[in-house]
Amino acid sequence: MRPLKSSVVGVLTRLVEASLALAIGLAISAVLIAVYGYDPARAFYWLFYGGFGTWSLLFDTLAYATPLMLTGAAFAVCASTGMFNIGVEGQAYMGAIGAVALGGLLASQLPELAPAALPLALAGSAGLGALWALGPAVLKVLRGVHEVISSIMFNWMAFYTAMYLVRGPLMNPARPEMSISVVPQARFPVLFRGSILTNSIYVAVAISILAYLVLRMTRLGFEMRLVGSNPDAARYAGVSVSRTTLVAYLLSGAIAGLGGGLIVVGRPPVWSIYGTLGNVVNVGFDGIGVSMIAANNPAAVVLSSILIGGLWNGSRFMEPYAGVCSELSRAVIGLIVLALSVPGVLRMLRRRTVLELTVAALSAFVLRTFGVLRRGLGRWSS
Repeated sequence: MRPLKSSVVGVLTRLVEASLALAIGLAISAVLIAVYGYDPARAFYWLFYGGFGTWSLLFDTLAYATPLMLTGAAFAVCASTGMFNIGVEGQAYMGAIGAVALGGLLASQLPELAPAALPLALAGSAGLGALWALGPAVLKVLRGVHEVISSIMFNWMAFYTAMYLVRGPLMNPARPEMSISVVPQARFPVLFRGSILTNSIYVAVAISILAYLVLRMTRLGFEMRLVGSNPDAARYAGVSVSRTTLVAYLLSGAIAGLGGGLIVVGRPPVWSIYGTLGNVVNVGFDGIGVSMIAANNPAAVVLSSILIGGLWNGSRFMEPYAGVCSELSRAVIGLIVLALSVPGVLRMLRRRTVLELTVAALSAFVLRTFGVLRRGLGRWSS
């Protein structure tokens, strides 16, 4: 009974923390909205109505949440091993490229592969995401390079590599503003007519739960959590820290790559990547916030991603119905996500023995969030 009681208390404690953090985030956002002359109550009404007000809007929210489930689960896997995979952003880019390359270019060039186009696209997404994670993992294992530094560099390399490919070898000749689309056989079926929600949500939920089960119910998961809690104790127990670190990072990269791939094969109507990468950009960084809100629990990521997906979906309604410009609405969402992430960040800080490394990872996320705030307010005020 005692373990059950402690588990219930832990869940209730985290729910209270999340509720308080959400209230603080909304309060700060309300002040910001009021300062710029808008009605906070009206703005928040349309924000939440746009995300959860009708079945149709809820389906769109679930579609926005689907890739976030995987990028959040990817970050959570690495965080459980004591690492900060800021590179989920770049791994998602490469996962999207893998889906287009195999599910679009290759499947169209070799029609006999068309029946297997969907699993081929998913395999390409996971494989390319894991391959992109290999670089920071090897640098950490062999040279001791901290994964935050190398991952940020790999993010920029992934961004420009993906942009080159989308505007070059993978460009759609009929629509140069985007890549070629994946073949029809590589597309998940739409669940409800008129919505953008597809069966890909089942894949995202299943992988998130599977990641949780691996961490909690397998030898590999125990070794990963042991390395994350105390690497010295793990070595004393005979666990190969280098091997576990490498496996965790590759697993995280594969899951993040799938998150990027689902944007292509599971998001109508274009089934491709925009030339600006606009439909893929920030899916990894938002996944980091999703994971922080879920206390780096891959199963809980499913719920936190729905919340963040609802906020991003609802933010579209703030400008036409509440008068709040889109830049300011993005800044508001950034503040809310940052506030919701604080309890998870504080727990991670308490678990780390080298505070500076954690602050480095936190700073990357904070810079991204406040980058949204600064750009949004800068454009609005100009």
